[in-house]
Amino acid sequence: METVPEAAPGSSLERWSQSRELALQVLDRLAELAERRSDSGGAGRLRAARARLGAGRLNLAVLGEFKRGKSTLINRLLGAPVLPVGVVPMTSLAILVEHGPRPEVDVELASGERLRLAPEALRDYATESGNPENRRRVTRVVVRHPAQILAAGVVLVDTPGVGSVHDHNTEVAHRALAEADAAVFVFSVDSPASRVELDFLSSVRERVGRVIFVLNKADLVGAEELVEAAEFVRRTLRVPVDGPAAALFPLSAREGDLGFLTFRSHLESALTAGRAALLLERMRAVGREALAEERGVVALQRAALRLSSQEARERTKGLEALLGEVRRTAVEVEQLLHSDAIRLLPEVAQPAIEDFRAVALEKLTRRVRELVALGGTPRQLEAEIGEQLTGLVRDWLGRLEDAVARALEPVAERHSQRANRMLAEASAQIAALFEVDLAPVSLREEMGEASSRLVLLDHQELALEAAASTLRRLAPGRLGRRLVEREAISRVEAAVDRHCGRLRHDITTRLGRREAEWRRELRGALERLEATVRRAGELAETARSEGAEGWARAVGELDQRKREVDLLEERLRA
Repeated sequence: METVPEAAPGSSLERWSQSRELALQVLDRLAELAERRSDSGGAGRLRAARARLGAGRLNLAVLGEFKRGKSTLINRLLGAPVLPVGVVPMTSLAILVEHGPRPEVDVELASGERLRLAPEALRDYATESGNPENRRRVTRVVVRHPAQILAAGVVLVDTPGVGSVHDHNTEVAHRALAEADAAVFVFSVDSPASRVELDFLSSVRERVGRVIFVLNKADLVGAEELVEAAEFVRRTLRVPVDGPAAALFPLSAREGDLGFLTFRSHLESALTAGRAALLLERMRAVGREALAEERGVVALQRAALRLSSQEARERTKGLEALLGEVRRTAVEVEQLLHSDAIRLLPEVAQPAIEDFRAVALEKLTRRVRELVALGGTPRQLEAEIGEQLTGLVRDWLGRLEDAVARALEPVAERHSQRANRMLAEASAQIAALFEVDLAPVSLREEMGEASSRLVLLDHQELALEAAASTLRRLAPGRLGRRLVEREAISRVEAAVDRHCGRLRHDITTRLGRREAEWRRELRGALERLEATVRRAGELAETARSEGAEGWARAVGELDQRKREVDLLEERLRA
């Protein structure tokens, strides 16, 4: 946890320390309340938010359409060419830049392997040119640098540009919003405020507490054109930000002009003096959701207490019928999801596997013949062909994963939307049945990509050397070489077939695992909804069985919980 030095009474540092301590207490209590109502997912998110606030880390995402100069802007802020830049879309992954004593890069792969790299190797793992469509299966990139702007716990997040020809870049940019505490949204004078940018900005405003706007590449136009472009962006921003024109900083990140110096001064002020507000604003958003759920639970339990025994029986019958229908609908959603997921195998995976078979056989057969013609030994054949086959499989598995992920996305989105509509309707009907306000239950996770690679494709021996030696003893010379070539090609074909099976098994297993995770999430959401209503009924039944004294005690406990929720809400606002 970040150490907060002592400060004079009434200072901004003291106020930040007090505010943070208060927010930490609120988040701790909300996590306890979430656990009490068996919402382990909600409790986990609250504890994660508490950990980030306790550490004092602030994630500042740099967002915008592709080729707006986001990486160049970050490099200017760092005072060094840390991130790769170019004339084509470069960044293919979200890159976290945090403070460290020396420049270095940490890369984590889907296999779980972690690499410590020199800064110049970043291009090979985090750019579209060095790692097209993330074929290396990189899951996380962290760059460390001793820049002053990072020293106070700020983490700069360089995101891929939305709207490029690479659809996966847009997906990565949207996912980066989940961890952003604040954002810099970068426009450019050469094409200010496109429809793609404004659509993306709507998502940004929904999920990020505070946004600072930059109009980059001011060096491309004259002073009058720059004023005109800035006014155009300001007028346009009135619609998506739902308020007066936002602060906008025209600048040249490439030249580091006066506009950049003004922006940097504003940003540093926001990240130091305004840092507490940025972090607390983010934590309040997390806390408000938890408070709404807790308030709904209390209201539902109070409504159940007001019912007579006859009314409770009638409502229970209606509730059982409703929940039964919800369960049946959930089974239908699961069955349709399973059918769609299974369909991906013959329609998407199998054609890609057959392409792999054709390419691998053609390349390896040609190489076998070349090596035999050059007089290569069986040991050389064994080593090179085995290595090439393993490399082909690893490369093709990355392509296959990407193809399945792209096909899975619309399937997952369609079923997630249907499931959430079902859950929202059920929440609304339960709220109407008990005449209370109830926060809607929804899926907390989308189906997303398939899980990390399960099958590690190790090098398989072709067992060629012993067979080739026997063949050459039986038939030396040119005939022996032909027999060796034929045997090598036969063993290559068998090895390719084995690996086709492994590819198919890998994708099938991971699709099944991801589908199972999605099913658990859906069933967990239903269980949370049912548990909320069941506890309300049990509380009311117990209170009625204990007579007036039990009823009064239950009402008193609920009143106390409501007062606590109100107090937590006041503290959260403070």
